[in-house]
Amino acid sequence: MTKTKCILFDIGGVLVDWHMSWITSEVSKRFDISEDLIISAFDEHLHKLDSGKIDEFDFWQNIAIDTKSDLLKNNKESLWDTYFRKNAIPKHDVKKLSIDLKNNGFTIGIISNIEKVTHTIVDDWDMLSHFEHKFMSYQIGFSKPDPRIYEHVIQKLPYCADEMLFIDDKPSNVESAKNCGISSIHFTNFDNLQSSLEQFGVTT
Repeated sequence: MTKTKCILFDIGGVLVDWHMSWITSEVSKRFDISEDLIISAFDEHLHKLDSGKIDEFDFWQNIAIDTKSDLLKNNKESLWDTYFRKNAIPKHDVKKLSIDLKNNGFTIGIISNIEKVTHTIVDDWDMLSHFEHKFMSYQIGFSKPDPRIYEHVIQKLPYCADEMLFIDDKPSNVESAKNCGISSIHFTNFDNLQSSLEQFGVTT
């Protein structure tokens, strides 16, 4: 019998097919900026957006300054809204799996590096309404793989860390969760997820 009582899902890369390279590529082409420069600026500022330290407008202003792009600096459009809606794809097989887990008696939740705009979009797609606990980085003030986000989750949930199971597509996030005592699965595809859950004694 499994010890797992609560299963926690990432959003981008697990519940939603999304790669950060999609938006850096789109912005590079639209504003005629080297994608390498954009990626470097993302590395510098994205964690501040994800942890709610800055909003989307300030994020793009910082990217514009770092890449010396007046065109981007003068942009008023929500680029996250435009390109997330255009490129991201809800994973309905993972959503159904999470619903099946809930129906089988498991508590299900979210731990996601996300900001307000994309959170709203994923809500619009009705991908999150069945989850009982939602830990969004921009609301908490920390983003993965910072261990403080996992410590926050452990503090807030009525379960011990070793009763939780976390699913994420980034190895650094998986390792950080493990270091905090939360068993974790590195998500690569749906079939491997099902096999990994079975290894933890979790069945739908």
